[in-house]
Formats: sequence, structure tokens, C-alpha cells
Amino acid sequence: NASAAPSTGLPALDGVLGGLIDGDNVVWQVGSIEDYQPFVRPYCEQALLQGRRLIYFHFERHDELLPPHFGAEMHRLDPAVGFETLTAEIHRVIARAGRGAFYLFDSLSDLAADWYSDLMLGNFFMLTCPYLRELDTIAYFALLRARHSHHAVASIRDTTQLLLDVHRHDGALYVHPLKVLGRYSPTMYLPHAWEGEAFRPVTESAAISGIYANL
Repeated sequence: NASAAPSTGLPALDGVLGGLIDGDNVVWQVGSIEDYQPFVRPYCEQALLQGRRLIYFHFERHDELLPPHFGAEMHRLDPAVGFETLTAEIHRVIARAGRGAFYLFDSLSDLAADWYSDLMLGNFFMLTCPYLRELDTIAYFALLRARHSHHAVASIRDTTQLLLDVHRHDGALYVHPLKVLGRYSPTMYLPHAWEGEAFRPVTESAAISGIYANL
């Protein structure tokens, strides 16, 4: 049902974030692409379940996040073509897809590596994120933590609607919302431990210190 509310595919995470809203860009700041993957699959499965058009931009710098025949429309892109060519091609696909499509992007850090420029990475996001928002899409992006200048990360943080920090500690995954535009709850900005189907807010300061000590 394409009129259903957009979702992360993880009901408990929807609860933490107050759900997704049409136009949301979601940036997952991760230590490795492996920590992005567990959030990608439920989101994509839910999008297809709702009858959404799902478009995947694959930069071919790591394994595909979705298997062939998954149901996503995949566009393989080589960041080596440069900032202007790649941005123009992505925007052409977005224009053709129109309103309400769902998007999955590989790691944005792959682009900066090829372009040798955090500035270009920030520019790409500042051009692409508002365009997607205008069309009431939902888009997932990954960004590798501690790989980029403060300026680039600040540009992305200022432009996106959701910025979620993902940490792995003692084998468990934690989601720490750093920005959630237009929604608020008393525990929203705490780290949340992913336990089974639940996301439990971590309120003990000692536990929070432990999570961050290994970063």
C-alpha cells in the first residue's frame, strides 16, 4: 500500500524516531559498511511491501547491498567520472522517477575517495538532498565516521533531516540519533541498544561511556 506511512522496516526504530516522514533523507554514520547493512534490508523490504518504487545507486566500491533480483532498480555508477557527471546522472534518474520513490545510496565516503575532495562530497549532498526532499522521497545514505573534515560532516548534518550514528560495542549495535528534524521525545537523543526487535534507550552514564570509549 503506497499510501501507508513510510517506515524503516523496524517498528521499534520507527518508535524511537517518531516514524519517517515523506521527504526524509536519512544519513547513517557508521564505522564500516557492514554496520549499515542491517538497516538497509528491512527498509528496502518494507518499501517493496508497500509497493514503492525502490532505486539503488551502487558506486561499485564495495559489494552490492542488495542481491540481484531483489526488486530494486539498480543504477551502477563510477565515481571516477567526476562530480558534475555523476551528480547530473543521479539527478536525471530522480527527475524521471518523480514523486514518492524510495532511494538507497552506497557509502557517500566512496565519492570523496574518488574525488579527493570533502568539499565536493558536501556539495553533492547539498544539491541532492533538497531535490529528493522536494519530491517527497525517502533516501538512505551511509557515511563512514572519522573519514571526513568537520566542514563536510557539518554540511551534511545541516542539510539532512535525520543523522543517525551507529556504533558496535561488545558485539551489539547501538543507534544514536544526532538529528531528527520535526520530531521529539524525551529519550530520542540517547544511544539505543538494538536487542532482538527492541531498541532500548541507554540511560546509564557508565554504559554510555563504555560505548564511546572504544571509538
